[in-house]
Amino acid sequence: MTRPWARAVPGAIVFAVAFALHAPSLAFGWTELDDHDLVVDDQAFLTASGSVWRAFARSYFHVVDAAHAYYRPIVTASFILDASWSGARPFGYHLTNVVLHAVASVLLFGLLRALDFGRAVAALGATAFAVHPALAAAVAWVPGRNDVLLAVFALGAWRLLLRAARRPSAGALGGHLVCFALALATKETALVLPVVFATQVALLDPVQRARLRPKGYGGALWLGWVVLWGARLAVQRALHLGSLASAVGDFDGRRAPWLVIATFGQLALPVDPSLLGVASDAPVARGALVLGGIAIAAWGARGVRPSVVVLGVASAVLLALPAAATGGEVVLGHRLYLPACGLVIAASELARPLRDRHAAIAFALAAIGALAVMGAGYEATFRDRRHFARAAVLGAPRSALAHFCLGQSYQVDGDGDRALAEYEEALRLGPVDVVHNNIAVIFMARGRWADAERELDEEIAQNPRYARAYANLGVVLRHEGREGAADVAASQARALREAEQGGTTP
Repeated sequence: MTRPWARAVPGAIVFAVAFALHAPSLAFGWTELDDHDLVVDDQAFLTASGSVWRAFARSYFHVVDAAHAYYRPIVTASFILDASWSGARPFGYHLTNVVLHAVASVLLFGLLRALDFGRAVAALGATAFAVHPALAAAVAWVPGRNDVLLAVFALGAWRLLLRAARRPSAGALGGHLVCFALALATKETALVLPVVFATQVALLDPVQRARLRPKGYGGALWLGWVVLWGARLAVQRALHLGSLASAVGDFDGRRAPWLVIATFGQLALPVDPSLLGVASDAPVARGALVLGGIAIAAWGARGVRPSVVVLGVASAVLLALPAAATGGEVVLGHRLYLPACGLVIAASELARPLRDRHAAIAFALAAIGALAVMGAGYEATFRDRRHFARAAVLGAPRSALAHFCLGQSYQVDGDGDRALAEYEEALRLGPVDVVHNNIAVIFMARGRWADAERELDEEIAQNPRYARAYANLGVVLRHEGREGAADVAASQARALREAEQGGTTP
């Protein structure tokens, strides 16, 4: 009989590997991409008394837009807990990200064990996830926490679902629904989790599936999914936030499937991990090759459970779909985090029946070592805004957002000319929020008031709830001697800032 401490050893090793690999990120600074909006510029709220509860009554990007469609109060609450002892210093936020990633890796190990994988296969699969280079962005980039935290709750809910199917209990069922509710308050992707869970139920053995049928014990499960799903949408409406459709943008039914296929290429063959990318550069051919390989291996290998392979692939597809549906050309690498769990399930099943166990384990350890080296190198690009911005442009030269980040880095360094060149390149490639405001700030410093006013007018037309643009416009108009118009702009800036502080929409 295996002793309890011995059963805990593989999970402890997975946690230690995940923490050790990402420990260097504890010394990283800010990238200036979203982390300032969510943490540095929001310190007044994050450090105020009662902010944890008030986080549930505001949008995620409240500093930028009080009515922004993203509603992620659990993530904001985690920033509040970090701010209570780390303030605006990045160390505390990076530490939380690393710990959460280690926890998610252990939860994936637990899920693999619950899917009847042996300890060795489950530990190797979870360790590959822990060191995977394509997932490093979600750990090293503080705003990537939304995907890591979502994975913690989603994997917890998934594990409890399997427990409820095997040993029916109110505790397992209630815990599953609590985890699902927390996931819904963490990121919008959680809205597809009931479909993932329903796929799992459909693929269970007949006895377990019967226990979770809508009639009887499982009725609470299905009802809970519907009620929580509806409550999440109701909160969105009650807080007068933008619709989820506005966050997704114009759904392109032709583009989304190709981006989902590309997800498999980015995860299975992570030769060029990047946080920022463009849809037109997505590795579709590579993804199709990987999916074809999975299909052939599942069809021809002896001892493979087709239902588990289907579960893994279907889960990855479903969890990648929300990101693929996002409008625009921007593709963010940290969104690969949760879909990677599905691919690990499928890959682990394909590896499980291999006969030469020693050779298989040696190969897996070599692959994990290679992934770890690649991950450490890629993660280092997040250590400060300069390295991040330059690496972003090198990795995605056709990304408007990458050029914006590099321009912002130059601007902070006082190099206005190079900043303007990058901002102009960003605008040539596509629309980017606040770029016109940043250009206006450079013109203001040079006394080019008419040019600054033109840029600010353009910014306000694109982003009418951006308080900083109105404040800058007020300064410009005063320099031009238009006091009345300046007062109006300053008043609008104050109204927007008061709305930000009070959690309301003007």
